[in-house]
Amino acid sequence: MNAPALITHAGIPAAMTAAQADIKTLAEALDISKQGCQKKATKEVWPFDEVPFAGGKKRLYPLATLPKQVREAVLAQRLHQAMAVTPAQVSAPCPAVKKHEVIRADGAMVKRGLVRRVKPEASLNDLDRARRDAGLVLCQAIDSAMALSGCSARHAMIELAERVLGGVARPELIVAAKTTYIKPRQAGQTQASLLSRLQKMYAAYIQGRGEGELGRYLIPGKTSARGQSPIHIHAFLIFYCRPTRPPVSEAWRAAQGWFAAQSLPCPALATFYRIEKSLPVTLKYRGRMTGSEWRGLKAYVARDVSMFYSNDIWVADGHSFKAKVQHPIHGQPFTPEITVVIDWVSRRIVGWSVDLAESTIAVTAALRHAEQQTRARPLVFYSDNGSGETGKLIDCPIHGTLARQGITHETGIPGNPQARGIIERLWQVTTIPMARTYPTCTWKGADKEATRKMLVGLNKKDGTGRAVLPTWKQLLDDCERVLGWDGEYNTHHAHRALDNRTPVQEYALRLDPNSEACGPTDDELAVMWMPEVGRVPQRGLISIFNNVYANAMLIDALAEGERVRVRFDLHDADKIWVLRMDGTFLCVAEWNAHKRAAFPVTYMDKKRQDRADGKIGRAQRDINEANAELGNVIEAQGEFTQDITDFIDLTPPAPKVRELTAADFATPTAEKPTLSSMDNVNLWLYCDGEDPRKNKEVAAG
Repeated sequence: MNAPALITHAGIPAAMTAAQADIKTLAEALDISKQGCQKKATKEVWPFDEVPFAGGKKRLYPLATLPKQVREAVLAQRLHQAMAVTPAQVSAPCPAVKKHEVIRADGAMVKRGLVRRVKPEASLNDLDRARRDAGLVLCQAIDSAMALSGCSARHAMIELAERVLGGVARPELIVAAKTTYIKPRQAGQTQASLLSRLQKMYAAYIQGRGEGELGRYLIPGKTSARGQSPIHIHAFLIFYCRPTRPPVSEAWRAAQGWFAAQSLPCPALATFYRIEKSLPVTLKYRGRMTGSEWRGLKAYVARDVSMFYSNDIWVADGHSFKAKVQHPIHGQPFTPEITVVIDWVSRRIVGWSVDLAESTIAVTAALRHAEQQTRARPLVFYSDNGSGETGKLIDCPIHGTLARQGITHETGIPGNPQARGIIERLWQVTTIPMARTYPTCTWKGADKEATRKMLVGLNKKDGTGRAVLPTWKQLLDDCERVLGWDGEYNTHHAHRALDNRTPVQEYALRLDPNSEACGPTDDELAVMWMPEVGRVPQRGLISIFNNVYANAMLIDALAEGERVRVRFDLHDADKIWVLRMDGTFLCVAEWNAHKRAAFPVTYMDKKRQDRADGKIGRAQRDINEANAELGNVIEAQGEFTQDITDFIDLTPPAPKVRELTAADFATPTAEKPTLSSMDNVNLWLYCDGEDPRKNKEVAAG
């Protein structure tokens, strides 16, 4: 039967105590004094072995040779000690803790009032590891000296200290002793100081060896910082983490009332500053930042598209051009909207469009241009939640242009442009540099004063400042040069993420040949991108955009109240195409006299009129607000400035009402017609008539 390691005696190997026992153990098992046990062993002639021990020899009695009563008492005592161990001691493979030793919950050992802390392995630096290794070298040298000479640990430490200071020890021991110096003394090391350090080191070494980790206590740990009070941190977060972003001093002043209401002492201002420096950014700025700015503080997540092919994922976005150009209709300066569609896998621009404003028309034109150039349909179309990308003409799950082609539309989280950084970064190398080449550039990085003067010149009534205004054709030519299928960006801009390959090279490398086989044909491109809306025909009439279209067969072909899909051309309002909800073609409805307008109005004209009405309405609100600020009282200053019509009553006189008589119903008698004023003038000129100036009524005529 082997004795547990927890009840081994200090200084005696475990293999020797398992089958042997000294006189002290026998006395405790028999519950007699040590002298009485010695007399009993001598009287009964118990066999023993003498083994060398520190300070002399010790008698060990083999348990097999002892009397049965004594042997059973010793085994019963050992079993009792093994069973009486606490669960914490059983789980930790270390010797029994003595009365003056306490191991705290944080792993630190308290011995005779002194706390021996442990520095975690994760917090060790290179210097700590070097000191730990040097301490292990010195402690193992002390163990070797004790085993070879049979001396005590103190004698081995004294001998080692003398040899190290005298320079006659092995070189590795001298280097190890110098490495363990934490704070070298200016007067140099003495034998007493080195001996004291060796004793502390060896004690920590013995403690760590008992716990199965030799260097556990060789590097002393430091007291961890307690941190700030949770109450102070709570108050700091309440008054500091606000969208108004108050400074620390203002938050501290606002928190004074809160502490007073809680009957708590208010900390010093320096406490709030320490809290502000110690908190992580995700906790300190929560509430001070929102939207994309707040998400930018979180962990960065890169989206991998290496498993996809070209034309699998298309990303679209619109961008207000950072320069003023000439309006294609009225010639006034305005800011156009540029929409770009790129292939995420290869970063190649596959389609683009330029329009007057952000709309579904601009996005539709860019998507159609992309399919026309690539002859492929993407699996996923990824965009933001803008009105142009999420309009029913594109995004409707029934008659939307994407749903009709089986393209999945994915949108990003509102206020989170990081997810579309692949295209948001595109503007920095394409349209913004192109805008900087224009004299009407409005880029935010340009000189503000120069931009202001340029805008003032463009708004002059005489039009002298519009001489530098780029034309609409110039903008289209520059977009084709930069954003075209073989433009500067696709052929020359190398990406680090693509191993310094250009988008054209990456597109060809990652292209799936089968994608073009499933692409749209010319006929599909002609009609597929026509927008659709849902309508319910009434007596063969379909109303769309204030235009009425009719076809007599709709009355007999449809059930009462049946809904249909109406497909229309963006630039031709003469006819529409009517389909059932499952996509079956019904007929073509023609524009006729039932329309509200006198002439057909195209969808483009309707949108243009809506945009113009909106601008007029917004301008009229500004005019009304300015007139309201001036008031209704007109004060005369200096000369008379009122209009003469202010003193003339322009109200038409009320008609005179009289009663009808019998003469009103009588047949009028024929009278000799009088000459007109022009005839009288002619007779007078030829001396055959009366002077017309005598008749004021004729002269006035």
